[in-house]
Parts: sequence; structure tokens; C-alpha cells
Amino acid sequence: MPALAAPLPIIRPITDLRTQLNDVCTQASEAQEPIVLTKNGVASFVLMDSNAYEAAERRNRIYLALREAEIEEQYRPTALTAEESDANMREIFALWGLDYASSGN
Repeated sequence: MPALAAPLPIIRPITDLRTQLNDVCTQASEAQEPIVLTKNGVASFVLMDSNAYEAAERRNRIYLALREAEIEEQYRPTALTAEESDANMREIFALWGLDYASSGN
């Protein structure tokens, strides 16, 4: 099975911010991918177009919401029957000193 092809990261020296700022900004806008800025050959910063950043954040929020729902589903207690639910509601209403009349009766 072939591995998923991931695009190669865009890597530029941090001095390009000083000498070629417009070119770096244009590349970030056109690529819609992060640009890794290196200092002495080591990754130091990441530059990203604001639209690409917002899209990445949106994807991350969606992923986290789906993951949370997946975890909640995994630990969800089993469903109650109507009779069990009515019995639980009667107990709760009794604690409040009220009568419970289910809609199923």
C-alpha cells in the first residue's frame, strides 16, 4: 500500500524576511502552506498566510470536536428502557415531593 504523499515543506532562511520580504509574503499567500524559516540551518519560525492559518485552525477544531464525540460515545452508558427511565424519573420527582406521570401511561 503506497504511503500518502505529503507535500514537501517550504524552507527558507530567515534572512529572506529582511532581503526578500515581498517574495516571502507572496509565496505564503500563493502556497497556502506554512513556510519554515531557518536560522543557521535549524528551523526557528513558521510563517503562514492568515487565511491558511484560519483554515488549519478550523480543521483542528472540527477534528477535536469529532474526537470528543468519539470518546463520549465510547463511554456512554447503555440506553434505558422506557420503564427504567420512568422509574428513575419517579425517584427524582419523589425527592422533590412531586408526583411523576409519564406520557406513556
